[in-house]
Formats: sequence, structure tokens, C-alpha cells
Amino acid sequence: MADPGSGSSLADPRRSGRIVGLDVARALAMLGMVIVHYVWPDGSGSVGDTVAEVMSGRAMPLFMLLGGIGVTLVSSRSLTPDRDLLIRAGLLLALGLVLQETTEWIAVVLQSYGLFFALAPLFRRLSDRALLVGAVIVAVAGSWTFQTVGAPRRTTTYSELLDQRDGLVSLVFDGYYPFFPVAAFFLLGLWLGRLDLRSDRVAALLVGVGVALGIGTVWLADGLAGLFDVDPAAVEAGSFRLARLLDHDGHSAMLAWVLSATGTSIAVLGLSLLAGRRAAGWLSPLTALGMLALTFYVFQAVLTNVVAEPSTTSFGQEYVTVAIIYGGFMVAAMIWKQWFRFGPFEALLRVGSGPRRPDGPARATALGRTTQPDTGPASGRAGHWPGRTTQPATGPASGRPGHWPGQR
Repeated sequence: MADPGSGSSLADPRRSGRIVGLDVARALAMLGMVIVHYVWPDGSGSVGDTVAEVMSGRAMPLFMLLGGIGVTLVSSRSLTPDRDLLIRAGLLLALGLVLQETTEWIAVVLQSYGLFFALAPLFRRLSDRALLVGAVIVAVAGSWTFQTVGAPRRTTTYSELLDQRDGLVSLVFDGYYPFFPVAAFFLLGLWLGRLDLRSDRVAALLVGVGVALGIGTVWLADGLAGLFDVDPAAVEAGSFRLARLLDHDGHSAMLAWVLSATGTSIAVLGLSLLAGRRAAGWLSPLTALGMLALTFYVFQAVLTNVVAEPSTTSFGQEYVTVAIIYGGFMVAAMIWKQWFRFGPFEALLRVGSGPRRPDGPARATALGRTTQPDTGPASGRAGHWPGRTTQPATGPASGRPGHWPGQR
């Protein structure tokens, strides 16, 4: 449906109540995902090879983190959150299966998104502590299950889901994005969505913690591997080996990768939140692309069937392809947002959505508490995350704008 007024919303997305930094983070995650899908590392150690290696296993965790944040925001705004989440879960699963059957070179992430959204009505009722403990348990369990159950990897297809056992094992244990350990990013995102993401103090803390966790994990893992003279990536799969936990390569499913990718993701999120508050106008191209993240995901996935197999082209050609796809869609997104409020597939996800709560002065969390802006020293008192204060819920009036949670 055309929305002529949405052009002004793009010029200043804050007027629509959106958190600009989340859209910026989605756009950056999309850039990493396109690089992963269209550039194949060759081990040469060149700048292009290094970029592709770094991006591998870093875009998907950021998407999952943003997905968890989006679930919290959507749940706090909708009057029928569980129904809305289950509808979106079914649509994402169906769309992911269709894409996987029609694409050859990539493993589609939407099936796992569908699983996580189907479980979100349960997850969103967990306390803050339960979410964080759950994320740790899932991450640690994933390091064990992937070694003993998970390898080799396979995509989740329609034919596998017809065989209930194969479909379940693929989504939970041995798929490219299995519940163990990938759900750890999603659970952490649910918790992050309860913070005051409009607070500069929270954003700055995310950057600091993220950089320390990301770099510190890699440094510690490499140091321990050198101390014990082991190559974690070379340890044989099939049974649990403690040394494999130190493997921080992208998608290794090991604890070191989960921790380092978590650090990278929350650092990018924090930087995006800070940039979105200070340069919303300059970042409007990224914002427009981030608001159409699902549509872009589907577009680039289908396009992989048309573009030459990455391994048959040079690094230079691959990065030119990335620039054309990303830049072209960014321009298209800016034009689209001048006339339409949602992208085609973003609108599809809203089919059957229930009524929404009216906006209020406070932003509700998924548990019914309200968060207030960071206006004084009380937000930094002992036992509280800076930038967040909680008060007992006094009614359903408060709401927080909903967002499409980014994909891989």
C-alpha cells in the first residue's frame, strides 16, 4: 500500500519512533552476508581474502542478535504478541524452504529463524537472568552436540522436513545454523532488547564489552592453542575433544567462535546505535536498506542462481559484484521508501498481525516492565545496567516500536 508520507520518515526515521541504529546494524550485517555469499576466500592472505575470512561466521550472529532484539520490540508493541510471532514463524519457515529449494550456492537461514520465532512466545517470558544463563547453556551444549552429533552439515530442505526426524535433527543439531549453538545469539538479543537502546551510555558500553570480548577471546584461544601445541581446526570430529573448543573460525560452532562472534556483533550494534543518534540523515541510505532487510535477503539469494559461481571468478570481480548488488539495492530501497512504508516481504510478515498498543511515554519490555530514558544518576546505581531503570508496570499503554529483525 502506498504511503506518500513515508518519505519524510526516511529523511528522519526518528519521527516514526524507529531506533535508527538498529536499521544501520541490519544494513551492515547485510553487507557482510553478501560478501560471504559472493566472495570465496582463497587462503592467499590478501586484503580481500582477509575481509572475506573475517566476515565468514560474523554476519549471521549479528542477524540473530538483531532478530532477538526485534522479537522483544514487536512483543512489547503488539496486543497479540504470541499469535503474531507464530504467524511470522510459519511465514519465515515456508519462505526459507522455498528459497533453499531454488538456490544452489548458499545455505538459507530463514528456516532457523522460523524455529526461533516459533519458540519466541516461550523465550520472551523468561527473566533477564534466565535468558543469559540459557544463552550460555546453549553455547556450551552446542560445542558438544556439534562434535558428537552435528557433523557433517546439511541444509534444511522441504524433503527433510517431510521426514520429521531428519528435519528436526537438521534444525537442532547438524544444519548450517543449528539451534545448538546459534540460538545463543538470539537469546542474547532478546535480553538486549530490554535495555534502553536509545541511551548513549548503553551503546558505548556495548562497544567496549564487544571489542574486549571479541579480541580477547581470539587472543586467549590462540594463546592456549600455542601453549598446548594444538590446532583446534584440525582435531577430528566424531567425538568430543576439548581442544576443539578453541576453534574460533567462522561457523565452527565451537565456544571460542560463539564468544568472539558475540563480541563482534554487540560492538557493531553499539557503534551503529551511536552513529544512528548522531548522523541519521547521513546514514539514510543504510537505514533504507536495513528497513528492507528481508526483501534484500530474498533478492540476493535468488540472484546467486544468475551470477557466476564465485569460485570461477577473480577476487576483484567478486567484490565488484558485491558493490553492484549492495549499492544497487541501496538506491532501490531509498526510492521504494519514498512511496511505500514496508518492503514487499516485510509487508508479507505483517499479514494477520493483531492490533498494536498506542505509543506512550515509556517503552515496555516483553515482561511488562517499563524502561525510562537515562535522565539521572539513578540509572547507574549498583545492580543495574547503565541507561536502564525498571518500574512496575502500571498498564498496557506503553509501547515500543516494532522492527523487522535482520537475517543473516
